[in-house]
Amino acid sequence: MGKLKSFVVTFDNNKDVYQAGEIVSGKLIADVTEGIKARGVRVRFHGFAYLHWTESHGSGEHRRTEHYSAEETYFNQTLTVWGKESGDKTGENPILPAGYHEFPFRYQLGTALPSSFEGGIGYVRYSIKGIVDRPWRFDHTTKYAFTILDMYDLNQEQSAMMPSTNQNSKTLCCLCCTSGPIELQAQTDRGGYCPGERVLVRGSLENNSNTRITKTTAKILQTVTFHATRKSRSSHQTLSSAEGLGCRSRLSENIGDLVLPVPAAPPSGLRYCSIIDITYVAQVKAHIDGPHVNLKVELPIIIGSVPLTTLYGGSQSGYGPTIPGVPALPGVSALPGAPDYSGATAPPLPPPPTYAEVTGGGANIRDSSDTDYTMGQLTFAPKYMYYDWSQHPQP
Repeated sequence: MGKLKSFVVTFDNNKDVYQAGEIVSGKLIADVTEGIKARGVRVRFHGFAYLHWTESHGSGEHRRTEHYSAEETYFNQTLTVWGKESGDKTGENPILPAGYHEFPFRYQLGTALPSSFEGGIGYVRYSIKGIVDRPWRFDHTTKYAFTILDMYDLNQEQSAMMPSTNQNSKTLCCLCCTSGPIELQAQTDRGGYCPGERVLVRGSLENNSNTRITKTTAKILQTVTFHATRKSRSSHQTLSSAEGLGCRSRLSENIGDLVLPVPAAPPSGLRYCSIIDITYVAQVKAHIDGPHVNLKVELPIIIGSVPLTTLYGGSQSGYGPTIPGVPALPGVSALPGAPDYSGATAPPLPPPPTYAEVTGGGANIRDSSDTDYTMGQLTFAPKYMYYDWSQHPQP
C-alpha cells in the first residue's frame, strides 16, 4: 500500500472472544515506510445486527424486485489514538513519521449484547477498524472481527433438565383401503445442552399398517428466523444426525439409542437481538416404505453456554476455566427432575471449556464501508463455548 507497509489490529493476550461488560484491549500497529500526512489515526468499534434479502414478484413487464431488510446497532464509537480529533479542522495536519508504530486501545463493552452470528442473509457482527484519516485522499483502513458470546446459563432454565417428549401418528391409504395407524413416540434425555455434549434420543414405533418402516432417523435441526420490517424468513440447517431401527408391519419396536453430538453453535434465542431468532429441535422421522409421506416428531431443545451443574454432582468447587473471561460453573440447587446422587458416586466434572469455531467455514465480512484497499481479516467465523468430551466420560 505504498507508504504503509502493514496495518493490523492485535488483541492483548490473543484474546478474540469476549463477554458483555468486558474490556476489549489491544494495539493498532502501523509499519510506515515514508511519512504520511494525516488528520489522525483512529479506531472504530462497531457492533450491530443486519439482515437483507430480495424477492422477485410478478412476471414479464410487471416483474419487480422487493428488498427486505432490518438493522439494529449495539455500539458504534470511534477513538482517536494519534493526531487531531475527528472533526478538528484547525491548524496543519500532522505527519505520521516513517517507522513502526503501536497505538494501544481499550474499549468497555456494554451489557446485554447478543452472541456473534453469521447466517448468510443476516448476522450479528462485532469489529474493530483501524483508520489512517488522510485529507483529500482515500483513508488507509484495516478491519478485524471478534466474537462476543452471551453466556446462556442452562441452570437458569427449568425446562433444561426435563426430557423433551412428543408423539405423532398417521394412517396409510391405498386406493379404497385404510390401514391401521402408525404411531411414533420419542423423547430426549433432557431439554438443555451445550456444544460438545450429546443429545440422546429414545423412542418406540407401533406399526399397525401393512407397510414396513424401513428405518428411523434423528437430527438436530437449527432454525434461524430473520425479521425484516415487512416480512420474516426462515432457514434450516442440520447440525448432526443419526440412524435407528425400523419396524415390520403389524409389530412394535424400540428405535434404539440415537446419539446426536452438539457442535459449536450459537445459544438458543440469540438473546438481546430483536431481528434474528434461533431455535433448535431434535427431529425424529420414521421412514415408511413406498410412496408415503414419512412420519415425524419434533422435540424442542435448548442450546446454552453454561452446562447443567446438576448433571455433575451439584456444586463444583475446585472446577475452574482454563481460558480468560470464562466464569467457573456456579453451584445451583437441584431442579425438579434432576438425578439424585446422594449416597452414590457423583458423575465426573465436565471438561474445561474451550472455544470452537462454528462449522461451515468463515463468512466474508466486507461491507459498504470497506474499499478494495481495506486490509486485515475479512473472513470471519464466530467461536462458541465448547466442552470437549473426547477425553472425559460423559454422563
